[in-house]
Amino acid sequence: MEWERVREKIIEQVYPEQKELRDARSVYEKISAFIEGEYGLETHFAGSTGRGTCMSGDKDIDLFVLFPRDTERKTIEQQGLTVGKKAFENFDGKYQVEYAEHPYTKGHINGHEVEIVPCYKVSPENIKSAVDRTPHHSKWASENLNQRQKKDAVILKKFLDSGGLYGSSLKVQAFSGYLCEILVAHYGGFKELAEEAENWRENEVIDPENHHEGGLPRALEQKFLDENFVVIDPVDQERNVASVMSAQNYAKVIHRFWQFNKDPSMKFFQEEERRVSQFEVKQEIDRRADFLVMEFERPEAVEDVIYPQMRKTLRRLENVLEEKQFRIFETGFHVGEEKARILLELEASLPEVRKQKGPKVFHGVEHLEQFTEKYENTFIEDERIWAKIDRDHTEAKAFLNDFLSVEVEELEKKGIPDHVAKKIVEFRFTEAVPEDEEWLKYLAEKLNVKENE
Repeated sequence: MEWERVREKIIEQVYPEQKELRDARSVYEKISAFIEGEYGLETHFAGSTGRGTCMSGDKDIDLFVLFPRDTERKTIEQQGLTVGKKAFENFDGKYQVEYAEHPYTKGHINGHEVEIVPCYKVSPENIKSAVDRTPHHSKWASENLNQRQKKDAVILKKFLDSGGLYGSSLKVQAFSGYLCEILVAHYGGFKELAEEAENWRENEVIDPENHHEGGLPRALEQKFLDENFVVIDPVDQERNVASVMSAQNYAKVIHRFWQFNKDPSMKFFQEEERRVSQFEVKQEIDRRADFLVMEFERPEAVEDVIYPQMRKTLRRLENVLEEKQFRIFETGFHVGEEKARILLELEASLPEVRKQKGPKVFHGVEHLEQFTEKYENTFIEDERIWAKIDRDHTEAKAFLNDFLSVEVEELEKKGIPDHVAKKIVEFRFTEAVPEDEEWLKYLAEKLNVKENE
């Protein structure tokens, strides 16, 4: 099927009808009128719903309340919450207070999820807090996307979402909606983007507004050194819109575009249902090395805190296991509603004695003496002196138990982040294939278990 026909089918399925957009704008305008009338503050309809680049069924309304530049930070935080609470109460909406750079209110009004966020009304050059950029992002996208490109931005979001690659939270680490809109505007459309994206390279740099003609300055090269994909923010020349992108997801995106270009069909815009049984996952686990699963209560923090802490914990455990010479083949973690789990596929048992390599005998007596002073049980093999050393731990399970069986404060000193440390201190080893459906799905994807025909 030619691309234009496929494109029309996707639009029918994922692009919102005009009524959806009108309803959302109507709710925004009512809230905006209340805020402007009661407090004399200007508002801005941000987010993909405000820009007309949301997927069908997305009823989010991001309403930004613009405070004068000279407003004190404490005032903006206090009054921003007051404005939000009063707005929800005026429309009989339920709300809660959330926390980002400023506290803000989030809840529901007339069937729409509404966020009322305070920010400063400043130019892009005079940003005082991260949220101040958002109105400028909306303005840039509105000015640089025509109607066809808005639809292509939604197509891109669906393409990524179907592959588990849409979202800029620290849980997902992939593409934000704004990043999608920038790329569509930069390349001209979804298909043009797809054709170029399969050739993206490691540390690719895209600068849509040519802020840095001739290449990034040295200071920004250093700033973005560890970032896998660099897209310079059109409204902030020192910011990378793709900074949260993980190396794994960047590689997956390039691969997905390459696959799509070979066969530009509907299958790339449909959720992939991976239906596997415990038996199939267990079969795969039995084929592999030893599996250890550490289970503990979900840390008490928001996702943008939990996920970086779980990644740091996993890296720390990998490092200490490798220091003890346990070979690691695969690792991962999963955070469920109530439990968190760490997965380790490794060589779980080691010989009681290990060999420590020393210098060649031809390197001089001084080196031999230094080695034999340090180690007792030495021998010569392949022109080199070696030592036999008894291991402290031969079992990975026992080592992990010893490493983690300390007070929370000691765990933190060992490199385990605070929220995870408070829970992992009471971990237990469990079976790799429990009845938990989400954990089963995670294992199936992690281990690439295919559904039996």
